Amino acid sequence: MTSLRGRLTWGLMLSLVLLLGLQWLVVTYAIQRLTEDQLATRLQLESESLLAGIRFDAQGAIQLDERHVSAIFQRPFSGHYYAIVTPRQRLLSRSLWDADLAFQAVGPGEQRMLRLAGPERQPLLAIVHGYAKRNLPITILVASDLTAMQAGLMRFQMMYAAVSVVGLVLLLLLQRMIVLNALSPLQKLRQNLIRLGRGEADHIEAHGPSEIMPLIDELNRLLGGMVRRTRRSREALGNLAHALKTRLTLLNQAAERPEIDAAPEVRNQIHASTAAIGQIVERELKRARLLGNSSPGRRIDLELEIAQLMKTMRLLYAEKAVEFDWSIAPGASFIGDREDLLELLGNLLDNAGKWCARRVALTVSGNGAVRFTVEDDGPGYQGDHMEALVQRGFRADESKPGSGLGLAIVQDIVESYGGTLELGKSASLGGLRVEVRFTSNLPQA
Repeated sequence: MTSLRGRLTWGLMLSLVLLLGLQWLVVTYAIQRLTEDQLATRLQLESESLLAGIRFDAQGAIQLDERHVSAIFQRPFSGHYYAIVTPRQRLLSRSLWDADLAFQAVGPGEQRMLRLAGPERQPLLAIVHGYAKRNLPITILVASDLTAMQAGLMRFQMMYAAVSVVGLVLLLLLQRMIVLNALSPLQKLRQNLIRLGRGEADHIEAHGPSEIMPLIDELNRLLGGMVRRTRRSREALGNLAHALKTRLTLLNQAAERPEIDAAPEVRNQIHASTAAIGQIVERELKRARLLGNSSPGRRIDLELEIAQLMKTMRLLYAEKAVEFDWSIAPGASFIGDREDLLELLGNLLDNAGKWCARRVALTVSGNGAVRFTVEDDGPGYQGDHMEALVQRGFRADESKPGSGLGLAIVQDIVESYGGTLELGKSASLGGLRVEVRFTSNLPQA
């Protein structure tokens, strides 16, 4: 069982069941012993009363004075019986009728407690005492029927069991409330993490019991470290792009020096290589300008970001006079890294802008699971294997500018979010149709 609440609930429930079961056994045993002790005390008194009623006749035989015999011993099968045994005689109570009780005589001063079967096979509790009177050993047995006592004990056990079950249910409900209350800080922590993932917070609120405060502090520390490392990486990327652009400019200038005039092939090769590298650098610089400081895990304002991105695309393809259309369905939202979103859409729109004739359309739909669809009115892909378009470095037309990394980068971003990327023919515009689906906005670890 992996549930902490389940472990606590089952552990406490088993403890309560064992405790109440043990208590039931102890109480039942104690009540039984107390009842038997009280009965044994009464039998002891009756035995002493019978001893006091023993008389001797002229021949030395014993007789029992009826004044010392309780009336209950006179009624047949009353449930109270006695037997007086000497070496020569055996006196039985009238309540035994014609029955007898099987037991062994004991010596003077000895005492035993027995359980016997009565004349009607009912259970009896008996006390056997050994006495000596006028040097004559006398054994007196007094017994009482246990049927009524056992029935009463059974009723008590059933009633106590019912009360115990009700008490167990109440304790389990109370225990559930206690467990839920004890685990509520973890639920609040989960809600804080959800808010953090949705971009509604930038840290976890440090409120909770002392047992989970180290966890909250460590999560906040790790989160802060990740944000700082991401920011440093982006700044380093921008700095590197600027440095490379500067070096490429110097390299192009060096290629125009007079001493290179004798080797035009070298000059052309330098310009081609620096142009290819420059395209990559331009893309990274454009990302740095567009992105600024982004916070991962925030809810992105799609209207604002896409509007700004469309302005950039219109400026980028102003000479081609590309018409960029876009629409966002109500309820569509994206929760994640702003940089990832802009890089994904930027690459898709840039790719569509290169290949289109005049129109590019972006559609954002879905509620919870967002879907981005980019279509153009270009020629589309004429190859047999459309999945080759997402391979890193693949270029459908070498005459077109670009590095062949656009759709490959899109594929990487989509995979990091656990989404899907589909390529096909646009039914409305006739060109390439690229659809990206995200079932979960947050990037996967």
